[in-house]
Amino acid sequence: MKPPLVAVFALVLSCAHAETATEAAIGLYNAKDYPEAAAVLGKIAAANPKNAAACYYLGMALERQTGGPGLDDAVSWLGKAVALAPENATYLADYGGTCLLIADRERSFTYAVRGRDAMGKAIALNPANLDAREGLMKFYAQAPWPLGSSDLALSQAGEIGHRNSVRGLRAFLRLARTFERAGDHAAAREACHAALKLDPANASATAALARLGAP
Repeated sequence: MKPPLVAVFALVLSCAHAETATEAAIGLYNAKDYPEAAAVLGKIAAANPKNAAACYYLGMALERQTGGPGLDDAVSWLGKAVALAPENATYLADYGGTCLLIADRERSFTYAVRGRDAMGKAIALNPANLDAREGLMKFYAQAPWPLGSSDLALSQAGEIGHRNSVRGLRAFLRLARTFERAGDHAAAREACHAALKLDPANASATAALARLGAP
């Protein structure tokens, strides 16, 4: 049984060090107790605005528990975490991902650019961050001109496949479906051929090429 929120507050207030309190709150987040985690982390961040971890996990707890209006508060806290720890690739990637959620919700060019740039910085800091690469790949595949680019989406999928063939295959198949729906048959064929390089017997890629009239 999870502890009541009042007991968690007591734990936080009784901790001798802010780091210990933050770790306890992160434990709530990892246990998916997002409302309680947000309440505790909010107090920690208010008491210590320079606690980057508290700001980050508060933002993520808000993003996880609401997914709607709470995105605005979430992106604000994630932005503070990035400002406090600009070299943290995880913070940048999740800030970028939340910006892209808002961009999709509001059709916001500003948030789209912020999200794209944050994802790019996260990948530059940690090229092995496949979640960030998938997020950027999806952005390039779906964003309208001048932000979208099938070539850049395929490039990200290629980098994913280079590091993890299973995820790379899924990425290329996803792009093939996205491009086919958008009517970009040339890019869809390219994605299918890339998928077949990773899995020559893949039925989905083979079927898609047949639909697309590819040789």
